[in-house]
Amino acid sequence: MTLEFVAGSVPVEALVLTIKDEIGNARSLSAYTGATVLVSGPDGVLRTGGTAAITDAANGKVTFTWPATTLFDVPGDYRLALKLSNGTAADYTTPQRIIVVEGLEG
Repeated sequence: MTLEFVAGSVPVEALVLTIKDEIGNARSLSAYTGATVLVSGPDGVLRTGGTAAITDAANGKVTFTWPATTLFDVPGDYRLALKLSNGTAADYTTPQRIIVVEGLEG
């Protein structure tokens, strides 16, 4: 998965992610009680904000509601990963690439 956004974007629609296993099947998330989205910018700094929730554990679905301010302050390559936790331990998904481009107004 590679997403593309314009610098300064504040997406309106939630992002629904499906976590898959090594062979491409939806992975059950029933062992987890929480999810956090981690976004790293081109400078390596972690951007924070928004909320993530496991919305369909049986089918590996996590819904991320974007924050009210942009996570994409400058153009460049970003990475998005999920931290899935159960209160005492955590697993992380493989980071996915986000390309952020300069807008026509910028």
